[in-house]
Amino acid sequence: MKKLACLFLFSICFVGFGQTSEELPLFYKRKPGIMRFYTGLHAPTEITPSKFDRFNTDIFYNSWTGELNDVKTHFYSLGHNINMMFDIPFSKTSRFGLAIGLGYSHFSVRHDGAFSFIDDPDLLKDEMYSSFANYTGDKRWVNRTAFNLVELPFEFRIRSLKERGKWKFYPGFKLSFMVDSYSKWRIENQEFKAFNFPDLNRLHYGPSLRLGRDNIFLFGYYDMTYLFTNENSNKLQLFAAGISIGWF
Repeated sequence: MKKLACLFLFSICFVGFGQTSEELPLFYKRKPGIMRFYTGLHAPTEITPSKFDRFNTDIFYNSWTGELNDVKTHFYSLGHNINMMFDIPFSKTSRFGLAIGLGYSHFSVRHDGAFSFIDDPDLLKDEMYSSFANYTGDKRWVNRTAFNLVELPFEFRIRSLKERGKWKFYPGFKLSFMVDSYSKWRIENQEFKAFNFPDLNRLHYGPSLRLGRDNIFLFGYYDMTYLFTNENSNKLQLFAAGISIGWF
């Protein structure tokens, strides 16, 4: 009898625990974590809106537009960037929200041109400007110009409410500071690298756009500023087009 009584009490406790666990709402059972389940330092509440695309990576074709002097960019000219964004939905049932964050971009333009630096004859002080034209010397089997930027990205976010197959439209704007630039080329077994340009423009800004479904986007960016500050330098502006992945 004692064994039967103990078994009966154990069964009641087990069933009761199982029912309580099944009846708990999802937002009570879901704990803070990483990747797409990450919700912050605390578990979400019943009215907490879902958040998306807070860590993003972009792979893109990059080049420049403007005074190119017939210089061509190769099709394998690729750059990348990463950013961390604070996703701010307007409400749990709203299709709209904002995002702001911090990012890093690497532009690497592979081309068949060359830069030269020329003294500006119109100024009293020693100042040089950057000239860009076709390269006519010994064959370069590596020839690229790279720019590294730290960025403050901002996006206005529009997305559908369904959980899967979620369409997303993220027009945005980026403010960037160029921390580094260089040109690199190789002739036979010799490698050359030149750092920074004499009239490099450090401050950059321009519109961006991400359009996609779930975690995969088409990505685009256009720099509204010139690469160089001297009025005699080639007027060049960067742009990028590729794909973006929103990890969580």
